[in-house]
Amino acid sequence: MGTQKLLLPLGGEPLVARTVRQVVESGVDDVLVVVGHEHERVLAAIEGLRCRHAINLEYATGMGSSFRTAVGELANSDAAMFALADQPFVTASEYRRLLDAFLTRPPGQAQPPRIVSVRYGDVTAPPHLFDREFFPELAVLEHGARPVLQRHRDRTVVLQFPPELLLDIDTPEDYERASARLSAGT
Repeated sequence: MGTQKLLLPLGGEPLVARTVRQVVESGVDDVLVVVGHEHERVLAAIEGLRCRHAINLEYATGMGSSFRTAVGELANSDAAMFALADQPFVTASEYRRLLDAFLTRPPGQAQPPRIVSVRYGDVTAPPHLFDREFFPELAVLEHGARPVLQRHRDRTVVLQFPPELLLDIDTPEDYERASARLSAGT
C-alpha cells in the first residue's frame, strides 16, 4: 500500500477504528486488538474505544504470529472471535450474528457449535469464532485459520453473508473501491 492501511480514512474515521467500533458495538464481552506495524499510531487511532491491545512484535512473519499473540492474551476467555481490521463492510450486526450462532443450540443438536465460520458466496473468510478448546491449534498456525476450520467441519456452523461484504483493503485499488462504495452509500 505504501502506507499503514489501517490508518487510511474511511467513512470519517481510520479503517482500524471503524472495524474495532463495529466489533465493540456487536456486544462482545471483551475486545482484544492485536497490533504490529506502526503499533503506536494504530493504538492512537483506536484510543477511546472499549478495547485492550497486545503488540505482535513478529508481525512481519505473517498472520500466524497474530494468532499466537492473541491466544497468549486469551487465557481466561471461553471463546474468541477473530476478525480482520481491513474488512470495512462487516458491521456490528454481522459480528453479532456470529456471537448469537455460537451461543445458540441448533435444532436437532445437543450443544451449541464450537466453531462459527463465515462464507461470502463461495469464499470462506473471517470473522470466525472458536471455542477455547481450539486455542492450542490456533496458536501454532502459520497463516490463516483454514486448517482448523477444515479439521473440524463437523463441529462448525457456517453462516452465509452477502458476497459484497467481503472486501479486504489490501491494495490502493481496494481502498478506492471501498471509498467509492461508502460515498455512494452502498
